[in-house]
Amino acid sequence: MLYNLLMSKILLIGKDIPEAYDFAKGLLGSENAVFAAESDSSTDSDSYSDKIYTSSWNKSSAISAHSFLIKAETKLDGIDAVVFYFDADHLSKKFIDNRSDEISTAIDTMISPFLYITDEILRRAEQKREKLVVGFVIKNQIEAANTKIVDVSLAAFSRLAEKFAENVIERDYLRVFLAKSLVSSDSFGTEQQLGDWTLSAIQSLADSKKQSAKQAASWNKAGAKLGSGFPFFK
Repeated sequence: MLYNLLMSKILLIGKDIPEAYDFAKGLLGSENAVFAAESDSSTDSDSYSDKIYTSSWNKSSAISAHSFLIKAETKLDGIDAVVFYFDADHLSKKFIDNRSDEISTAIDTMISPFLYITDEILRRAEQKREKLVVGFVIKNQIEAANTKIVDVSLAAFSRLAEKFAENVIERDYLRVFLAKSLVSSDSFGTEQQLGDWTLSAIQSLADSKKQSAKQAASWNKAGAKLGSGFPFFK
């Protein structure tokens, strides 16, 4: 099911193209444009597919995070929404061992880039003071398969999401939602369906009234209406 909504220009962070292609297609809907990082690429792609644009990004560099954000703004002619997507199921297949070299790569993939880019996004949002919706989405439908480094990174991502949500207090142009897709809480069959729901969440907040920090920092069940939340999550 796709939502027929007004055009949104969306920046996707966390899972790269082509691995995140199906999720990005869900974000596209019928009118939107999506910008994301391209994995294992040293060059920029004009368009990976219709209205899905990509760029290279050195995730271990704060300077590269700034450049990546500028590229996204330029290509999309502005950004209406940012989606931070942590796919623990995918990452647990990628980071299996706990060798020191893999831990370093894991940090550069799952922790550092989120810290760098959230800082850049807040800075740019304060300069522009235009409505911006930011979503943090976790997919962890096979929790038992999580590796140790993914569990640690997931905890860091979750805490970063909750702290970021507190920014709505002093920024009336910012809207935030947090969501988890868990095997025990929803029945998404494909990543495109999860992306489709994420798009509906973005649009539901686009014209909403100012949020409280409690509303913004509450975890929602992916697939449900925002605000229904999880009774066992903060």
